[in-house]
Amino acid sequence: MEQTARDAVLASRILKHIHSTAKRLARSGRIRGMDAEDIAQDLFLDLWRRCPAFDPSRASFPTFADRIIAHRAASLTAQTQRAQIERREIRIDDPVEGADGSTLADILPDPAAPDELDHGLSLDLRRFIESLSPALQRCCAILAEPNIRSAAAQAGSHRSSLYENARRLRRRAEQAGLRIYLAGPRQISTPAGRCPA
Repeated sequence: MEQTARDAVLASRILKHIHSTAKRLARSGRIRGMDAEDIAQDLFLDLWRRCPAFDPSRASFPTFADRIIAHRAASLTAQTQRAQIERREIRIDDPVEGADGSTLADILPDPAAPDELDHGLSLDLRRFIESLSPALQRCCAILAEPNIRSAAAQAGSHRSSLYENARRLRRRAEQAGLRIYLAGPRQISTPAGRCPA
């Protein structure tokens, strides 16, 4: 019975060569993010994919496998410009090349920075609160606290009057046009009912 190329990949000599090459590459540290098992798996899969290209008239399968493994190891450790950029680690406080001495932290956008909508909300809310009476402004301050019960007690206000003022605030905020900053309703706006027959 003739042995196929894919069956020959599993030969112990070839597997031993893959594992020893993987261990050597892992010890060298030239392939970041991959340990010996990852490298061995990559080498084996590359050889497995290339088995259909094996031509017994040109060389024996062990020679073919040795060449495939050597070429894949070389391509894994090749220092292309893109690979160098991807693999290079940079700390956030290191100076960035080409910039005027600025660090990575200086040029990265702040994900918590307010956008235009946040800025508009802040201006409209400030104007709204300034237009309120002192009692309603105090109510806003109490409602902004994490514990409303203790904040109301410290302000000397009863909770029932606080909630009544909160309803007034809600109506006045809607009249002032602040509803546009709220998310849309979760329900369908048209009432649900039977489909016409």
